[in-house]
This record gives sequence, C-alpha cells and structure tokens, in this order.
Amino acid sequence: MSAGARLVLYGDSVFLAGLKAEFDRRSALDVVMIAGGCPGAAQRIVAFDPCAVLFDLCAEQPSFAIPLLYSCPNLMLIGVDPSSDQVLLLGGQRAAVGSAAAILQLAGIPGE
Repeated sequence: MSAGARLVLYGDSVFLAGLKAEFDRRSALDVVMIAGGCPGAAQRIVAFDPCAVLFDLCAEQPSFAIPLLYSCPNLMLIGVDPSSDQVLLLGGQRAAVGSAAAILQLAGIPGE
C-alpha cells in the first residue's frame, strides 16, 4: 500500500484484532476498526475514505457491501478466512452493456 494509506477493519473478531496489531506496526498505514453491526457503518467507511475494507468471512459480514461498492466503485472489500489462506475480493468494477448478449459475454457465456 502506498504511504498514507487507510484501511478499515469491519467486525469484532479476534482474527481482525490480530491483523490490526500487525498492521499498526506500519507507520504509513492508518488502520481504523469499525464494530460489526455498528449503526451507520457504511457512512463511516465512506467518511474514512479507505483504500480497502477487510472483514472476517467466518464472522459478521457487511450487509451494506453492494450499496457501498456502488457508491464507491474504487473501493476494495476483502473477506479474509482465518481457517484458510484464501480471501474473497469484492470490487465495484462496472461495465456498460447495451444488450442481453453483452451481459452473457460479461458472464463468460459464448454467443450462439
């Protein structure tokens, strides 16, 4: 991450708390924790203007993910799974489509 980057950790899991302790060692990284289920969490995230939001896939997940990505298309949501080495990446990438065939093409379904 670039100097002065901000990262939001969403949730209350012990795993996220451990990540925060690790990330806090980086002086150029501003790490903010937002409690899971916090009223107005999406608005707080927008106000913090982070480069990414991490959440624990095995704990509370952000129900506001889709509206947040719609309003902040450059934001990356990263779901971390403490039981594996896998993460789920959610981004707000958009594409213009003008037909049903274009939607099928985006889905990787070949035309007839």
